[in-house]
Amino acid sequence: MAASPSLLMLVLFYSLVIHMHMSLGGWPTSIGERGFPDRLVFHAYVTAYYFMALVLFTFFVAPVLAVASTLVEHLRRYVRYFGLGALSFVVCWALMQLAPGPFLYWWRD
Repeated sequence: MAASPSLLMLVLFYSLVIHMHMSLGGWPTSIGERGFPDRLVFHAYVTAYYFMALVLFTFFVAPVLAVASTLVEHLRRYVRYFGLGALSFVVCWALMQLAPGPFLYWWRD
């Protein structure tokens, strides 16, 4: 369960890679979504907003919860799950870097 948010991110990300390549017949030639089919734009927004939420949770919310878990004795057993969640985020980010270069260029901008 601790790794499932990152696993969902990978599914959304690589399904967007496939969706984009199939919808456009290749990789985007410009930055932005101009000329993209509506379904592809929706898929891109869902993926981007999920990624932003995952980053915010991983870097700001989870550390606070992890520290609180270490301070409360009966919650200490959950600390390892926060660590696993953080580790899975790092692995997810690394696996995202394996996407095709033109897609990553579009994604980062």
